[in-house]
Amino acid sequence: MQSKKFRADINGLRAIAVLSVMLFHFNQGLVPGGFAGVDVFFVISGFLMTSIIFRGLENNNFSLWNFLKARARRIVPALVTVISIVLALGYLFFEPLTYQLAGKHGFSSLLFISNITYANEAGYFDADSFSKLFLHTWSLSVEWQFYIIYPIILLILSKLLSINTLKKVVVISAIISLSFCIYFSSINKTLSYFMIYTRGWEMLLGGIAFLFPLSTTENKKRIIESIGLVLIITSFFIFSDTDSWPSYNALIPVFGAYLCIISNNKKTLLSNYVFQKIGLWSYSIYLIHWPFIVFFKKINIDISIFTYFISTILLAFIIYNFIEKKRNYSYGMFLIWLISLCGSYFISINGVDSRVEEKYKITNKEFHENYFGGSGIESDGKIRYVIKNNKDIKIILVGDSFARQYANFFKKNNYNMIYTFVDGCFSSEKYQSVKGNESHQKACRDRYNNMITAIKDNPDALVIYSQNWDSYTLKNLNDNSELPSSKVIKDELKKLTSSYKNKFIIIGSSNGSMGYSFFECKARNSINIFTFNCLDHVEKRDVPSSDIIRSLDNNDNIIFVDPNDYLCNENECRVSDDKGNPLYSDNNHLSIYGADFVGSNISKIIK
Repeated sequence: MQSKKFRADINGLRAIAVLSVMLFHFNQGLVPGGFAGVDVFFVISGFLMTSIIFRGLENNNFSLWNFLKARARRIVPALVTVISIVLALGYLFFEPLTYQLAGKHGFSSLLFISNITYANEAGYFDADSFSKLFLHTWSLSVEWQFYIIYPIILLILSKLLSINTLKKVVVISAIISLSFCIYFSSINKTLSYFMIYTRGWEMLLGGIAFLFPLSTTENKKRIIESIGLVLIITSFFIFSDTDSWPSYNALIPVFGAYLCIISNNKKTLLSNYVFQKIGLWSYSIYLIHWPFIVFFKKINIDISIFTYFISTILLAFIIYNFIEKKRNYSYGMFLIWLISLCGSYFISINGVDSRVEEKYKITNKEFHENYFGGSGIESDGKIRYVIKNNKDIKIILVGDSFARQYANFFKKNNYNMIYTFVDGCFSSEKYQSVKGNESHQKACRDRYNNMITAIKDNPDALVIYSQNWDSYTLKNLNDNSELPSSKVIKDELKKLTSSYKNKFIIIGSSNGSMGYSFFECKARNSINIFTFNCLDHVEKRDVPSSDIIRSLDNNDNIIFVDPNDYLCNENECRVSDDKGNPLYSDNNHLSIYGADFVGSNISKIIK
């Protein structure tokens, strides 16, 4: 095994990893696969932790308690500092909705379970990522869980097995973990992204780099390191957040990091002054960069990439030198951590809503319950009837949550209708979305079958069909192949509408609020500390599916309704109505006011 000394190549590798993540989070278009920098960090962490544990085991002086204390002194002080600063600023700048979420996420980050929190939050009413100030701490939680589980298992096995056998156990465990990761990434993309059981192999491969060092010439080491760097940097550009991850895709940056580490190149390409400094400050940079972006996003201030980089590096330099660099923290730090934990929990209760007017004293859940256009409407795939009189069924309303958002509008406007919804579900004759567990998949299929039954039984009813057309990965029910929904919606809609004599209104996807919340801005102004200009519009974006579906509008029985025809002009789209009510209940779904606004125009078409 390798001797214990500073590795400039590993320090430079940290710099590449954190720079890629920084660029990705600032603008995904710059480095589409920059999130793979986290995978590089995992490999480095696995290498370093394995070196500490195995050296201790070989010398018969490994102490789990001392190991965990050292990790805590390394990680916790800077983490507590950043979370405390953000929450202190949040008291002045954030309305209860955002502040409550920040408290909740700060609490789970301090407990190192934030990866579990974010995995459980994923869904169609999940807050936009720019509402999650500590989203990036999921990887710290994964690492800390690894720091606890890994040494405990090795310590127990070391009592039963030799060191050489223990090394083989690490290799076998890495293979098993990778196999499970590839399998699980195909059935649950959210959990596979956030959880330790699909990330463990990345850290174990770093451990293998320590346990089985490479002995070769310096010239070959440079070649191996170069190949590793090419693999890492290539992964930053050939992948994007639409790819399954980690899955087998992560093998490219992970193996690249492994090659860089195992090469142990003394004349590394990464030894330049800038990379060494950034590598030294990489942990503080990682902690700061995301809250910095989100904070200014939340208060509607655009920052340039230059301001972002310089400010992040400067703040990281300060935190590194005054907080992170010191390793002599004792039980006083535990007390500070405990105070921060209690403070985060207190904030998570209601976002300290005493700061605002009564109508803004609501939680995230209450906000959706009060404002989402489809609130109170079932989403189970079953057929539901709304009969206001004895007349025939007027409309059949079907789809996912983007159809459900119109249900209350049609109910209160006395339409006789049938509806069937399943959120997060795309289902047609030939395809079905891959999201969800077994019961969700069944409900999704039931929705399609019930839609067909309703159409057949009510040939004179108008079918109103709405989906989030662009967002799904679909499985071919015949051969299980997968492809994006945008590739099949034209053919599937054409097949559906040509099979029945009903007329169809196909509703396209709206522009969305582009991450901006008009309601949150009004609530911030209610704090009466700072006054913000609450924009009633956002930039207009392209909605690719609209052009695809619009091409079907020349059929006799199809009318395409684009909500953006009512919500937008040539360049901008509204996020509030004329009375100052929010048109969206989150980043994409229409509020009760937005559904009324668009629904009234759909109603004119129906009549």
